[in-house]
Amino acid sequence: MKQSIKQRYIASAFILLAATVIVKVISAVYKIPLTNYIGATGRGYFTVAYNLCMPIHALTMGAFPLALTRLVSSYEAKGDRFRIAALRKASKKLFLIVGIIGMAVMLIMAKPYADFISSSPKSIYTILALAPSVFFSCLCVCHRAFSEGFLDMKATAYSQLIEALFKMIFGLLFARLSMSWLFGGYIENSMVLGVAVNSDEQALSVIYPITSACAMLGVTLGSIASYVFAGIYTNIKYKFSYKEKIDSKDAYSELLIFSAGLVGATVVQSLANFADSSSIQYCLTLCDADALSAQYMASDNDIYTYVLGIFAVALDFRNLIPAIVMALGVTAVPAVSTAYEGGQERFSSLLTSIFKYTVIISVCGGIMIALFYNDILTLFYSKNNADIVSNAGRLLFVFAVSSLPCAAASTSVYCTQALGFAKQTIMPFAVSAAVRVALNFILIPVNEINILGSAVSNFAGFLIILIWNMITIYKKTNAKFNLFEIYLKPCACAALSYFVTSGIRQSISTSISELGVFVLSIVICLLSFGILLILMKSISFKELKTLK
Repeated sequence: MKQSIKQRYIASAFILLAATVIVKVISAVYKIPLTNYIGATGRGYFTVAYNLCMPIHALTMGAFPLALTRLVSSYEAKGDRFRIAALRKASKKLFLIVGIIGMAVMLIMAKPYADFISSSPKSIYTILALAPSVFFSCLCVCHRAFSEGFLDMKATAYSQLIEALFKMIFGLLFARLSMSWLFGGYIENSMVLGVAVNSDEQALSVIYPITSACAMLGVTLGSIASYVFAGIYTNIKYKFSYKEKIDSKDAYSELLIFSAGLVGATVVQSLANFADSSSIQYCLTLCDADALSAQYMASDNDIYTYVLGIFAVALDFRNLIPAIVMALGVTAVPAVSTAYEGGQERFSSLLTSIFKYTVIISVCGGIMIALFYNDILTLFYSKNNADIVSNAGRLLFVFAVSSLPCAAASTSVYCTQALGFAKQTIMPFAVSAAVRVALNFILIPVNEINILGSAVSNFAGFLIILIWNMITIYKKTNAKFNLFEIYLKPCACAALSYFVTSGIRQSISTSISELGVFVLSIVICLLSFGILLILMKSISFKELKTLK
């Protein structure tokens, strides 16, 4: 029996969701020992490089992949494979050009960004090591977006897994080898790359930027491997043969025209994220260095980079939630656009399911991190970086309890753009950026608040994007949202689960081992949340059967 759009969406989303969970596990396995090698200061260099890369990454890979997926799904619904073949040919040329431009921009911006915006000149090495990944990621996403147009998430899922594995293996290998070699040279002759140093602290100050850059090379290798796989997969599975010559000029023009509105939204989104990340870094330098050193009990040397590294560690765990949820948004692009043309009732039902499961996953991840943030940090960092456990805990807790808007906002944006209302996403991005930057300038320079202010601005900014896009979808499509079903039920279940688990955990903390309390608390949290969702009828077994 032919599956409905909703069934195909849920099945495809599950594939991408499962792959994303595995990728995030691999990423955690990678970042935790990496941080143990390069410390919080080294993670700060990583963060500076990614803060420059992400807006460029979003610009080059935001609008065009979405447009390609949308057009492919549209012509597939019409049965026009010849036009799809033309779009494929045109997209390869387009993504090659965009990839070259993106890499060039990152190389040109590397030094001014490192010197003047991040106030971290030594981060230029990690930026240069990361730059080629923009080019190869562009080539890879061309193949991913094409297969996603058929609601086929395998190219995306498997290439992400390959990229994560390469990044982990080679990133850790290069970090360890470079650290051993450079620190070994210091032990032998008190010099690092020809520079005389008088203490371990001075030696590490010279070594961390280099080892961070070496580890970043693993990211670039991962992007290359991902591109190779995605290309082989799509070339084998979607091999179209036609006697007549495929003219891609019209398809190229159509792709550019369709992307026009998306490009505007993506530019504003990228500038908004760039303004947010840059303002966080700049505002942090407005804090008193001595006060930060006393609060974090860290050296005055590179204290701002150190605090930024603490911020990065907290984000590693918080970002697990929106990254996993993003699978629902990516899969929603072809499903929503197709369902919108198939009837109001089916369309409203699909949208409700997309947002409902987005919220369920988001709040589940949020309460888990909020309950066990100290256990998580202790498990991974107490042995080699005990300072991270004490310094990142409060920030991670606030990130966890405020994670819902960040996760759900991305899904709302994907759905709005998939429906052809990309221009309507520009204003919420702009307003959100203004609010985030303003709050960063108000809160972060306060010594007692510092980097914790970023969590507050993050919550407020993404809440604006979520509400605005939900209103846009409602006004443009007359979709019937059941806000009680989507938001209130899952949030109520999550809150009850948090307090139930917290209370039980305190009552049994003295009767069994610490590890036993931790494991039992996780089980209680998941069971109580699941049972409450069933009792509140938030989970539909009819929908879940499509995963079989």
